[in-house]
Amino acid sequence: MMSGRLHLAQVEQLPGNADAPGAARAAAARMLQRLGAAGSARADDLALVVSELVTNAVVHGPGGELELGLTGTRSRIRVEVRDQGTEPFDWPTEGVNGHWGLRLVRVFSERAGVIRHPSTVVWCELDLAETG
Repeated sequence: MMSGRLHLAQVEQLPGNADAPGAARAAAARMLQRLGAAGSARADDLALVVSELVTNAVVHGPGGELELGLTGTRSRIRVEVRDQGTEPFDWPTEGVNGHWGLRLVRVFSERAGVIRHPSTVVWCELDLAETG
């Protein structure tokens, strides 16, 4: 049994283009591997939410580079996607104005939201381990 709590973080700069979702999925897979959770039952869910958050920033954001932040422990991973947008928006409860992906993020993650300071950060968290 390992003592202490493993806590890892990584930040990736991504181009604000069609290549960004694939690069983000690869970064998320690397993070799971570093956490020792590469075979996690949540790996597909993580790939989906990362892809949707990044795609949302590419399609609806102001353009330019994106920042993907991944922070994790063996029991939880947090995904943050930052773009240069400053226009406020509400998390859609329906797939309005093309934001269907954010609804999927809400469905496949345990927690999700938006932070503004001053640029937009859309985030979600997934629980990786069973909590008994």
